[in-house]
Amino acid sequence: MAEPADHDAERILALSPLTLDRLGDIRQFLRATLEELGCAGATDAIVLAVDEVCANLVEHAVDHETIGMAPGPTRVSVRRSQDDAIIVVEDRGHPFDPADAPAPDLTSDWIDRPIGGLGWFLVKQMVDEVHYDSASTEQGMLNRLTLIKRGAAGASSSGPV
Repeated sequence: MAEPADHDAERILALSPLTLDRLGDIRQFLRATLEELGCAGATDAIVLAVDEVCANLVEHAVDHETIGMAPGPTRVSVRRSQDDAIIVVEDRGHPFDPADAPAPDLTSDWIDRPIGGLGWFLVKQMVDEVHYDSASTEQGMLNRLTLIKRGAAGASSSGPV
């Protein structure tokens, strides 16, 4: 008989640098980890949210023109607390609180809407809680985004995300 997974243990994926071609590694890590933690039913929603967060880091966390580098190091951690999945994304790029993201235009005809601007809206639809904090450290700015998916351990893979 297999040993039960230690659901309280944190699983970590560290990437340096974070680039768009590494998003597949993050998705694979999330799928395997969420399965191991008994949260497979919430995988699609969590993967979509974290993928958007990390793509935003690649696009916006550093000034590519003056710095000429990808954001990093970036750390994605996953743990389960009771029936909830808790995902933390840490980076050392420019601070950005998602609460400051402008609300998307959801009323105009799609052809009249600007391209982009739906990412944070999407993230907030996929998870139940989004918390952000940043602090200055000896190694520079540390940004921490915590995503919580309530009831992930009981989520049905055939149900809504």
